[in-house]
Amino acid sequence: MAGNVSAARAAGLEAMTAAIETPGAEEGLVRRALDAQAAYMPDVRADIGPAGEGWTTSEVFFSDEAALGEFLAFEQSLNEGTDLRAAGALLMTDYGYILAAAAVPLFTGFGLVPDLAPASVALSFHTIEEFRDGKTCRTRRAHVRFLNAAFRQGRLEDAGDGERFRAGIEQHFRPVIEAIHARTRLSRAALWRLASDSIAGRFLESGYRFDRVEAAKATAMRILKVPGSPLANRQLHFFDLTVFDRNRQDFSYTFRQRGGCCRFYLVEGGEYCPTCVLKAPAERDEELRLAMRRHLGVA
Repeated sequence: MAGNVSAARAAGLEAMTAAIETPGAEEGLVRRALDAQAAYMPDVRADIGPAGEGWTTSEVFFSDEAALGEFLAFEQSLNEGTDLRAAGALLMTDYGYILAAAAVPLFTGFGLVPDLAPASVALSFHTIEEFRDGKTCRTRRAHVRFLNAAFRQGRLEDAGDGERFRAGIEQHFRPVIEAIHARTRLSRAALWRLASDSIAGRFLESGYRFDRVEAAKATAMRILKVPGSPLANRQLHFFDLTVFDRNRQDFSYTFRQRGGCCRFYLVEGGEYCPTCVLKAPAERDEELRLAMRRHLGVA
């Protein structure tokens, strides 16, 4: 089995590096995909072109001790009692969101696989403020620029295209996880689980966005459950819950069960996430059903 996994991974990397620049006939598809992604994820807009002033590649950023230290300090500044490991987990969660927001919608909605090599992905960081649970929260985000205009065109349902996408994700996250692990001593396995959670969550949400929920869920599980892959973990999965709406009709929604933990419950005033891996399923489901009823106005 290990030999098959290694061969598949090598084939995926070879396919990524062999991708050629999108010909003129496909430039319109790439542009439509990028426009759709930007409209869907305005806090993490993806584009193509040179890095330019104010941009840095993922490779450079995560090899810069000062830049990484500043990001960790930002995470610690948000909540009292955030130790270095919790800051590392929160940073991984935020960065996983950024990478997933830029790349997954392109694949889910348009079958496009970008070059995700850390040297080929540029970042322009910014801080946003969101109103959540009655208070204003700051979050670190980044717009993303693909320096290589070579997008491979494929299909969401194609196993080979999924392998290429997985190979790109793994290639991108390896130096990120090594850097965070070295600085915080949070385990690599814990960091990979958080990366997988981000990818799975964006597959689900972009599946809803582009009306491809079932295909997106199936592809996510195929990509994130490969034996031997650092992205694979046992706890991560999707599950459905159903409640009655105002007309006593079934209303169902799919949730992502996290496989990793962001450690937010350890900070002062922190709590478990709605689908935290540490929650008992019965408690989780009861809380989520209540949230669904409130959303429908029947709680």
